[in-house]
Amino acid sequence: MTTSAVAMPPPEGLEYASKCFFPTEWHGVPLTNVKQYNHDSKIFSFGLPEGRSLDLPVCACLLLQGKDKEGNDAVRPYTPMSSNDVVGRFDLLVKVYEQGVISQYLNNLAIGSLVPFKHIPFNIKAQYPFGKKTLTMISGGTGITPMFQALQCLCLTPGDETKITLLYGNKSVDDILLRAELDDLASKSNGRLNVVHVVGTRPDEPPIEGWDGELGWVDAAKIEKYGYPPSDDTLVMVCGLPAMYDVFCGPRTEPELKEGTVLHKLGYTTTMVAKF
Repeated sequence: MTTSAVAMPPPEGLEYASKCFFPTEWHGVPLTNVKQYNHDSKIFSFGLPEGRSLDLPVCACLLLQGKDKEGNDAVRPYTPMSSNDVVGRFDLLVKVYEQGVISQYLNNLAIGSLVPFKHIPFNIKAQYPFGKKTLTMISGGTGITPMFQALQCLCLTPGDETKITLLYGNKSVDDILLRAELDDLASKSNGRLNVVHVVGTRPDEPPIEGWDGELGWVDAAKIEKYGYPPSDDTLVMVCGLPAMYDVFCGPRTEPELKEGTVLHKLGYTTTMVAKF
């Protein structure tokens, strides 16, 4: 279902963290379309004024304000799957969890409902072109969206020679998001992008019929096998659920690489790691 609900620009005089359409204060835009993506994920489209791009910095995210079951405010960060080339709307790819506060809020909204967003300085992370010769991306589930934003720039910008490995973990083959789009970027990268899918719900995941990718979890061994080793010319980018940060690099809200985490044990330093 779609709607042509009109999106209004924010009032004048507000503060902005970047050239993004959204200011640092909440501004509502209409939900214009909802499309089933796979068995548990949907694409939620939101309207922007006609001819207007979101203009979100690469890998940055928006904050979305919704309501929990009790009607209290709840906030979550989301990185759109759509690029800044899209005008008049932007798209969020969201896994709809049974107990997910914001995903259930979105899933129950009527088309045309106004949803508040804002964009703050904290949500602007490492920016393209990143200034490194090699990149290792570690992602899980919907954590693929900021990586996808970066990969579009890395793979489609003429003259870019950055080499990239994406280690992308999911519970099952059916859970893999943007698989066709990632394959397309790899085919256009002149061999610079290696996409490694890792599927499983436990470290010793048994073989899956018809699956020739990696099994189990993204772990130290797979990073050593496929990723780029620690050096001043490399960057490891991490995005996923909070538990993923705890294992690999330390909390997303702390810029330092935490001692004892997987990446620290492998010899990476804080300047070699970006948390999204």
